[in-house]
Amino acid sequence: MPIYTAPHDLYAAGRPATVICIGDSWFWHPVANLTPTLQNRFMNEDILLIGDSGKEAADLVDPGQRFFSMFQTALDDYAGTLTHVFISAGGNDFAGFDDFASILKTDCSAENAPAGCYDTVAMQVLFTQIFTDIEALVREVNHRAPNAMVRLHNYDYAIPGGRHVLGAGQWLKVPMDSRNVPQPNSLARGGFRREVIATLIDTFGAWQQNIAGKCTNTTFVRTAGTVADDGWLDELHPKAAGFRRIAKLLV
Repeated sequence: MPIYTAPHDLYAAGRPATVICIGDSWFWHPVANLTPTLQNRFMNEDILLIGDSGKEAADLVDPGQRFFSMFQTALDDYAGTLTHVFISAGGNDFAGFDDFASILKTDCSAENAPAGCYDTVAMQVLFTQIFTDIEALVREVNHRAPNAMVRLHNYDYAIPGGRHVLGAGQWLKVPMDSRNVPQPNSLARGGFRREVIATLIDTFGAWQQNIAGKCTNTTFVRTAGTVADDGWLDELHPKAAGFRRIAKLLV
């Protein structure tokens, strides 16, 4: 079963897409991502992959970029054969120095509870925009390919220790440091900074669940808590084994 990155490649091969994956580096990361495992689980079907590493939810619905029109075209052309649409989006909207720091209080040094580190108003504003965009993707599926099943996920409880590969980083630890989040070395499960991340991921999941409840043929899969502590490639991406465990939940 091949993976295609453009509808015209499917046309040229005379193949009907049965699975679409649209989103960020959880489908695209060059070292490890979800797509190879999904490919193995859909042995006799063709996957169309849309998006790119580093893309935010807004990029995927931006009419000025190629992703949204490609998505709409594929939904129209393969409405009769599509069985699943997997959406991975939102992580790049809240991870990274500017984005993550923007939803933390300016100075968290006096906070006693991990959830208290968040600027709840700023988080509400950011999540409202993220999920307006994600819901737009889901609604396109419901409208153009109503028989396709949509799967949403909430990533996992990443470890904010500053680990990075390929020159990328500053997603979690550095923003936390800039906002004086307590206990910078509390990286074991249950530690203060781990719980700050858990609050973020669980809140993200609650918003995903809300979309699933409003849209048809849409399921939120709670993937958080799947990857072991030694299963992380960096601050955002599991290793291949972690992605395999997550893919088993999605299908």
